[in-house]
Amino acid sequence: MFQTIREVRASPFFNVMYEEIGPGGPGKDPTAIFELHAEEGFPLSERLKEAYFPYRYMALHWCAADIDVPLFGEFNIMNIDASREEMLQVQDFAWEKCDEELLSELSILDDISRGGGGQLATMRFLRGVSSPEIWFLDRFRTYVKLDLDYRDYLDVLIITKGATGWQYLFADVPLGAREYGSTLESLRLMLKILPEHFPGYDYEPLAARLEARL
Repeated sequence: MFQTIREVRASPFFNVMYEEIGPGGPGKDPTAIFELHAEEGFPLSERLKEAYFPYRYMALHWCAADIDVPLFGEFNIMNIDASREEMLQVQDFAWEKCDEELLSELSILDDISRGGGGQLATMRFLRGVSSPEIWFLDRFRTYVKLDLDYRDYLDVLIITKGATGWQYLFADVPLGAREYGSTLESLRLMLKILPEHFPGYDYEPLAARLEARL
C-alpha cells in the first residue's frame, strides 16, 4: 500500500486531500499474531499471511487535479489483525431485522466514508475457515459479497488506487441499471484515465469485468 500512496502522491493527475498511516512499523514479526488467530479458531492461509502489512491502517483520499474530471478515490485499509478487532456497529444501519445476524459478524476492512459515500468493505471471519469472506456495504443501498479474498482486495486496490466503486466490479450487480449510474461513470473514467498514468498495470481484466456487468 505504500506503493499506491507514493504513486498517487507523485502523479500530477491527483490532488491528495488526506493521507495517514496508523501505528506500527517495519520489522515486526507477525508470527505470534497468526498463532493467536489459529488458537482462537481463525487460522489464516499462507496466502493471506503473506499479505500482512505492519501498520494498523493506511489511508488516502484523493481527487483528480482537473476540476472538470469527476474522478475520486479513497481507502482506509486495515491490516488483517486490526480488522478482526474492528467490528461493524450494527446500530449504524437502518436495514431489515433479518440483516442483523450477518451484519453482526462483519468486521471493518476498508472504511470508505471520508468522501461522504458511506461505503465500507468488511470481512466475515468464520471459525475454522482460513480465508474470511469479503462483503461490501453501501449505507444508501445494500450489501453484497465480493468475489475476492483479503489479498485480492489489496492487489486490486493497488491497481485502482481506490477509485470510487471499484469493488462493484467483483460483485454480482447490474452496473447498467439506473441506480448505479454514478458508479458506472466513475468506473468508466477510472478505466480510461488510470491506464494513461499507470501503464505498468494491466487494466484489461477490470474492463472485462465491467462489460460483463452491463
